[in-house]
Amino acid sequence: MPSLIKSPLILPLSALTLSAIALFSVASSVTLEGDNISYQYDAMDNAYALQLFGTPTIVGDDVRFLPPVFRAEALGAAGAELLTANFVFSDVFSHSGTAISSLQVFEFGDYEITNDGSVNADLMLTVSSNYSVLDYLSDSDSFDASGTSSGLQTWSMNVSVDPSRDFFGQADHVAVSLQNTLMATTDEQGDAAWIQKKLVFTATASTVPVPASAWLFASALLGMAGIARRR
Repeated sequence: MPSLIKSPLILPLSALTLSAIALFSVASSVTLEGDNISYQYDAMDNAYALQLFGTPTIVGDDVRFLPPVFRAEALGAAGAELLTANFVFSDVFSHSGTAISSLQVFEFGDYEITNDGSVNADLMLTVSSNYSVLDYLSDSDSFDASGTSSGLQTWSMNVSVDPSRDFFGQADHVAVSLQNTLMATTDEQGDAAWIQKKLVFTATASTVPVPASAWLFASALLGMAGIARRR
């Protein structure tokens, strides 16, 4: 009898727990809808990256981050300070179902080195197919400076990939990973070095329409099939 009493109580609680988990997952999923392309990401999975990058916004089909605190700074004999974060868009897709191409990432910022020291920035873009683990691309860029900077200086980096050209399979749904690293290093008293991202990047994705020749070929096939049926 005790088991008969407990079972009805346990089942509703389990159902409520599952419902809460499902609602929580939906609430943490964010979609940025552009003119032709949408970008999806999970706010919980990207919680740390969001603190450094700031919340992404979309203008046209461009995703933009304005980082509030993505800065590495070293003073005196502190050695190296390293900041790294990885932002992941779980799905980037075109509204028309055409292939994603020309995924470009651009970022810039400023830095300053007093007396002696060094600064470094690294950027890696990885794009993978949401259909096959065999389709993935990556590109990277880096910036380095050392010695006295003679005041405030700027830096920039740029990477790009083309899934529509280099994937073996479909390229209309892709996952995008953006890894960013900043490092500042000093070794002696009186040294100071810092580097900061101002506009982390503008990620632009464009689509590839189906070539006109493909439509003509498809029309020809349909015409031939019609002729065959009439015969």
